Amino acid sequence: MEHIHSQDDEFASLPGVAAAAERTPSFAVFTAWCAGILAAGAVLVTGFVVVADPYHQFGLVDAEGFNRIKPLPEQYREQIKVAQAKTARPKALLLGNSRVEVGFDPDSGPLHSHGYPAYNLALAGTSLAVSQRVFEEVRRDVPPPAMAVVGVEFLDFLVQPDSQPASQPANAQSWQWRVDTVFSLKSLMDAARTLSIQKAPEVETLTASGHTPLLEYRKYARQEGYNAIFKQRAQENAKNLVRKPANLFLKGTGSSASIDRLREMLARMAQDGTEVNLVIYPYHAQLMAMFEEAGLQPTMEEWKRVLVQEVDAMRRRQPNARIHLWDFSGFDAVQCEAIPAAGDLRSTTKWYWEAGHFKSATGDLILRRVLGEEVPFGIALTAQNLEQNRQRIAAERARCLGSIPEIFADARATIADARTHAH
Repeated sequence: MEHIHSQDDEFASLPGVAAAAERTPSFAVFTAWCAGILAAGAVLVTGFVVVADPYHQFGLVDAEGFNRIKPLPEQYREQIKVAQAKTARPKALLLGNSRVEVGFDPDSGPLHSHGYPAYNLALAGTSLAVSQRVFEEVRRDVPPPAMAVVGVEFLDFLVQPDSQPASQPANAQSWQWRVDTVFSLKSLMDAARTLSIQKAPEVETLTASGHTPLLEYRKYARQEGYNAIFKQRAQENAKNLVRKPANLFLKGTGSSASIDRLREMLARMAQDGTEVNLVIYPYHAQLMAMFEEAGLQPTMEEWKRVLVQEVDAMRRRQPNARIHLWDFSGFDAVQCEAIPAAGDLRSTTKWYWEAGHFKSATGDLILRRVLGEEVPFGIALTAQNLEQNRQRIAAERARCLGSIPEIFADARATIADARTHAH
């Protein structure tokens, strides 16, 4: 062993070996270099995401042709929109589900002409509970809006009498979503996508004011036709409708989770002095006919009476409350829009993307009406005109059936097919 050791010592003492050892960096230096490279990479990635700004968070650069058009976020949309609304500090908030998110453009003429800079805080696939939650989150940090337009979804108020209220999923922690939207593979990909879509006019996008305009539907319409879009969505709606209960209240109560959330939201907005416009959506005639075929029309009439009662009760509790209930449902010329024929790739629609989602042209009519303009669309619903409103819709239905009977025939067939496959 001593012999071996002495040989090692002699080898290490050779001039060339000693010089090489002196030139070899230490482990600490190597580690520092690696850490520096990683830090530089992190800075570059973060800087790229911040400059591209795919989620409208920073606003350091907003250049046409570079990063003005943003992709639709696939995650953290609620947190992103709440943060945007807080930054915007709007005078008007638009709340609801995808019908509002798609149909109401805050940058359209009506809101601006009436002096209401607005933000669309609606979220696709959500209920009134989420609308209440995001409203409260925004309200905590910014002054209450002067006006709110709140879409109320008939289908969300339907409950099984013996069901339990569904719990809402917990939100991601503030630090978590903010880190993920600045420093993650997904945020890096969305930043790169932001740069790549600037000259693509028909992409899924979220505007700085919270609007999701469904521009990609233009491409689908050219390739497949509006008839295919209406048909696909009708089939999806039918599967949902045939499973819906025709009931508004939990057993032994005169309420439900959606009614409770509505009461709480109205109370908060009344206390804040916010003018509230509750909007019953302008469902296309096809969807209205499907409600009928699914046996839900009587429940819809009862639901409207419940909404009127809730509004009147809130006015009694809060005498200074400014709450208006608007019914835009029916079969008038807008809702009874003809669906292009199968195979027709040229015809377009003016008012609807498909039966459940109206275009911003329809949204503008609604906004003009609630803002006080003389527009022959929609009814201010009260206890005194409920029966008159029911007769209006019945008369419109008769005219629509006479002019476009295939809408009703298709609705009947689609619901029947959904019932067949549901068993």
